[in-house]
Amino acid sequence: MEHEPLVSIIIPVYKVEQFLDACVASVTAQTYRNLEILLVDDGSPDSCPAMCDAWAAKDPRIRVIHKPNGGLSDARNAGIKQATGSYMYFADSDDTVAPTLVEDCLAAMREYDADLVMFQFDTISENGKPLLSNYRHNDFDKVQILTPVEAIKKQVKAEIDGYFWAFLAPAHTYQNTGFAFPVGRKIEDLSRICNVIGEATRVVRIPKVLYHYRMREGSITASWDPKLTRDWTKAADDREAYIIERFPELKGFMTLQQLNFFANLDYETIRQSLIAGLKIDPEDADAIRRHIERLSKTANESDEPIPDTLRELLGLLKLGVTKFADNAADALAATPGADPTGPSMWLPLTKEQIAERWADTTRDGHNGTDNDNDMTLSERFRDMREDWRQLRIQHIEQAEERKDERKAERLAARNGVTFEQE
Repeated sequence: MEHEPLVSIIIPVYKVEQFLDACVASVTAQTYRNLEILLVDDGSPDSCPAMCDAWAAKDPRIRVIHKPNGGLSDARNAGIKQATGSYMYFADSDDTVAPTLVEDCLAAMREYDADLVMFQFDTISENGKPLLSNYRHNDFDKVQILTPVEAIKKQVKAEIDGYFWAFLAPAHTYQNTGFAFPVGRKIEDLSRICNVIGEATRVVRIPKVLYHYRMREGSITASWDPKLTRDWTKAADDREAYIIERFPELKGFMTLQQLNFFANLDYETIRQSLIAGLKIDPEDADAIRRHIERLSKTANESDEPIPDTLRELLGLLKLGVTKFADNAADALAATPGADPTGPSMWLPLTKEQIAERWADTTRDGHNGTDNDNDMTLSERFRDMREDWRQLRIQHIEQAEERKDERKAERLAARNGVTFEQE
């Protein structure tokens, strides 16, 4: 019936046998019942295919798509092709959803005459324990009603995360429009998030936690991979290309934000590479320099000035790339206001320390630029730092648990008790 539209929920599945049952159970427990649940087995080599089939045998709303492994994007694309619902939602198979997710989203669509509903999320550990988190995406406590342009600006400024599991959208956004997730690349959400926002008529953000994002080592890169950097760059380029074509009035805004994005991304890439002892390919270093120069030239010709803080970071970045590519990068940070080419001025500062020094300068009355743009220097990677903070907390907790277990085993051994191995 029209007042109870079919909602398709697409769940790509690959090597998540430890978490799959919890995920599917949370989806089948939705208070809104008119669902089509597509489990896309992406050639998983473990027991996941059989688990998917078992769920389909128990719940007639579940269909299983078995396919060769092609990655997350390919699995999502396969689900899009076979979905028949009026609305479409994507969940990750190692996470769980709140029981009222679909019901709350559809209610918000009706109440606010919106066709794209976004919501908040929280984080859980591998064993499902709630974790304290601090993501910019969740920094609101009242309903927000936005135009597509307003929502896109928030997304580009990292106030709205790019996770596809953080919103519900109409199926026609994805089907028969040429929409597809980029196959063979990571950071697929960032590359397509604004395509969805831009095709909406009205966006509503509701201050409800409806998704539980599981923090686990297998889902986050353990070190900074140069290929991951290229995927970040391609994703940001895809996003920029769509926005400028769809909303040409945002060209100046996008140029400035892209400079901000690449400055912080590439700075962090190089710093992490130095720490990890990795090498940056000379071609990648050259591509970074050319990209920054192109964006800088465009920004200089636009009506939106580049903040002094960002201009300094860009200069520092280009110098750091050159030094690193020539195997002469002994550090990446220079004291603001000093000659960055002087060898005595190279200091082992973090990006956060540089941002703090620049913030001090701004408070003293210098570099009086747009505060919103200045803020992004320290905020841009807040969510990524939060991911790593959560993992560190889990490592500490797990280490403490293992220590307690070993202590109990030693005590038991002294008392002549042994434990059977499972």
